[in-house]
Amino acid sequence: MNKTLFKLPDVMQRSSLNVFKLCLFCLMFASASIVMATAAHAKVDAIAESSADPRLARLLTLIQQRLNLAQDVAMYKWNTRAAIDDPVREQQILDALALQAPQYGLEPKMAQDFFARQIIAGKMIQTALFAEWTDRQQPPFSNPPDLKNKIRPALDQLTTELLTALAAAQPLLQTPAGRSGMELAIADATAQTSLPAYARAWQTALGGWGK
Repeated sequence: MNKTLFKLPDVMQRSSLNVFKLCLFCLMFASASIVMATAAHAKVDAIAESSADPRLARLLTLIQQRLNLAQDVAMYKWNTRAAIDDPVREQQILDALALQAPQYGLEPKMAQDFFARQIIAGKMIQTALFAEWTDRQQPPFSNPPDLKNKIRPALDQLTTELLTALAAAQPLLQTPAGRSGMELAIADATAQTSLPAYARAWQTALGGWGK
């Protein structure tokens, strides 16, 4: 039901060096054609060197999964004519995260900042989809995923998994190697898509680690 909007670098084990390679493919949404390109071999090796740790690979995979749900959210909002922005609910989510964060060994503000970026990135994708659907006069979708029974439970599950993965990856993300891995993932996403809105969403979701 849900088409992949972004596909993060796949983790592939190199038998000779026992490290992981990360390859990034950007997949377009809904009925649009797939935009896919592979990075140069040297750049893939560079990503592997800085992102070999499975903690970072796990975090990137979960960020991907959350971004991909933005299409389902957009379809539901399109059918119900709901606004993309929901500041009251967004603040409720961030307030709840501030309470949950210490249970995972995370600073509340750090967790809030991370998830605020995920929320913003998701809305950027929704906005891009709404623009396309408006241009082509998209009628309501048939049987989109239900927000209450399907989408929100999936988002809630991902929140728990992301908190766990973020806590595990935090020590790595505080090192030059970990930040380099995130920065290279951002650079590859930007280089490999012709859709500026999607590249910006990806940059937003992964941003903030080099500061």
